[in-house]
Amino acid sequence: MGKVLIVEDSRFINKVISNRLKKEGFQVDNAYSLQEADDYIYQNNYDFIILDLHLPDGEGIDIITNVQSMSNSKIIVLSSLKDDYLREELFKFGILDYIVKDRHLNYSLEELLKILKKAELKDSEKILLVDDSKVVHMQVKKVLIPRNYIVKSVYTGEQAINLIKKEKFSLIILDITLPDMNGVDVLEKIREVNSKVPVIVLSGTADAATVRKILKNGANDYIKKPFIFEEFLLKVDLLIDHYRQSLKLEELNQELEKKVKQQVEELLEKDRILSVQSRLAEMGSIINMISHQWKQPLNVISVTVGRIFINYKKGKDIDNIINDCYKTVNLQIENLVETLHTFMDFFKPDKNIEKFDLYEAIRNSVKLVETVLKKENINLKVNIEENILIKGFKNEFSQALLNIINNAKDAFSDKDLKEKIIKICTTKKGNFIYLHIEDNAGGIPEKIIDKIFEPYFSTKSNSGTGLGLYIAKLIIKKHMNGKLTVENTSEGAKFTIKLKTYN
Repeated sequence: MGKVLIVEDSRFINKVISNRLKKEGFQVDNAYSLQEADDYIYQNNYDFIILDLHLPDGEGIDIITNVQSMSNSKIIVLSSLKDDYLREELFKFGILDYIVKDRHLNYSLEELLKILKKAELKDSEKILLVDDSKVVHMQVKKVLIPRNYIVKSVYTGEQAINLIKKEKFSLIILDITLPDMNGVDVLEKIREVNSKVPVIVLSGTADAATVRKILKNGANDYIKKPFIFEEFLLKVDLLIDHYRQSLKLEELNQELEKKVKQQVEELLEKDRILSVQSRLAEMGSIINMISHQWKQPLNVISVTVGRIFINYKKGKDIDNIINDCYKTVNLQIENLVETLHTFMDFFKPDKNIEKFDLYEAIRNSVKLVETVLKKENINLKVNIEENILIKGFKNEFSQALLNIINNAKDAFSDKDLKEKIIKICTTKKGNFIYLHIEDNAGGIPEKIIDKIFEPYFSTKSNSGTGLGLYIAKLIIKKHMNGKLTVENTSEGAKFTIKLKTYN
């Protein structure tokens, strides 16, 4: 923090200000008279001087003249005087600010600290001043430079436009009348280069219509010459603060968008990995299904070939049975190939969203599990409306449905029931089809029913991955634009898939 001289004859006020500034980290010296202040200023370099105007041995205004000739100290006037004319004259002298003392100094201290901290900022804001008057340039620089602003001067519209293309500014102060261009035209060209930088337009002659045109063409404010210095400074500070905050907000939004995009990509990658894990986990059960599906055709082929071989060994004429055996074996091979293609289609990734028949998709999924369900004495009842078109990824929908059916199948694993039933049916309401998969395995415990769609949540001890229902819900929600819910009925669990129809 900087070095501060407090020039105030009231020892109480001097001490209050001093203590607060020291607490904030400033180095502080205290003077109680004009002579003491002169001695301190002669022997030391101060970043800031906080000055009372009325001192026992003279007027504080004399210090302002001396300081400006001897050093670069920035002066803040702290006075009980509410004299508008005096304030304006002091701003013309180049003071940093004029603060009126309040009764308990609370507001005054907060304002003082705000001004000091702002003046301490090392990243100075750049202002471009566009005016053909050297007097205006001198006046503006005199009041802005003490406030830590960097002021660059140009005198024509062309100079201004060229400089704006090369450098960034936090504020542009533009005279409406320039030697080479009209200020309104300059403003339009400024907005073509930078649409956000704030612009204050100065003019001594503009009428109401011109002012409206200026503001409509992108000016943020208008000040009439000769301007009141304090009003000018307040507007400059306000516009630059607002511009700085808007840039920070824009930067924050960009950073937030970047983080959101990164999080979305991470979640998509996580879902992709989980989907792959789920498919790999399913491969074991799929291979098991294939073996069950192939068992009967292979047995038939084996018996048929055995029949030919036995007749041949016995020396019987086999010509009359070869044709029948060929037809039987060929039929079973076709059955094996069809089964293989069905399972291969299941694992084939969908490339495009398409409309497909719900009845056909459900029948294909049922084909994959019906043999296993029969082996485990589970009665599968299917009652589906035909000619219902839905939209999405067909194979992924089959995967989701298969996951739900397998979940229902597994629910019977520790149940000793006389009859095990899985029912698949549909109901149609308006433009939506509701697909229900219901079992009579006793239902899901209420304490975990809200968790069953979470990844890696499983009730199957070491035998389950906990991904099946999570992936099913993910597919239905994100890839089918639908909804998957679950509830308990009087007999078991009931999963419902809600999908839009496209007939």
